[in-house]
Amino acid sequence: MTVENQTPTQETFVKEEKESGEYPVHAQPGQPIARRGDVGKCPICGSSVDPDAYHCAACRNYFCFHCRARLLPSDAQVECVNQDCGYYGKLVCGLCNGAQDKKEAPLVYAEPVDGYWPLWLGIALIVGLVAWSMTVWWFGFFITILVFAAGGFWLQKKGFNIFGTESMVTHERSSSYRTCICCQQPTKEIKAGASA
Repeated sequence: MTVENQTPTQETFVKEEKESGEYPVHAQPGQPIARRGDVGKCPICGSSVDPDAYHCAACRNYFCFHCRARLLPSDAQVECVNQDCGYYGKLVCGLCNGAQDKKEAPLVYAEPVDGYWPLWLGIALIVGLVAWSMTVWWFGFFITILVFAAGGFWLQKKGFNIFGTESMVTHERSSSYRTCICCQQPTKEIKAGASA
């Protein structure tokens, strides 16, 4: 068998990385990403499988391409979409390929704040009743409207919340994403039950 006809496996990528001295972005120098376990055997039933497999034809179970743990339909599963990566199209579990948080632009919206106009109306009525008791009824009515409208408007301009206002609310947002553990490119999440 010639070297040209061999399909590259993760071991050949790791060997090339050791020779070139280049490692994936997230790996520490001297600790390249390496698959776990015997890649020639199914981790569930022990029958022989292709080294690039993530599914056993004998026991019909799917397993993580990296850590070789059995994948259940409820597990988070992702696969790399970078065709130049050794993990391209292979199922990787959510534990090996954990989600990372990314801060999104905050959501800013105006929220109405109720004013203290009922209290201010009570004060205006008391002032109007005092004016009515000292003069005629129509003057007390006029004073009540004047105190409530003009005085409330003046207090609102001075910063007191009489007739209601709006407060700006900032809601911080973040989203999660996953990148390939080998090439750091975006991955595609497999729907639950797709590998069952």
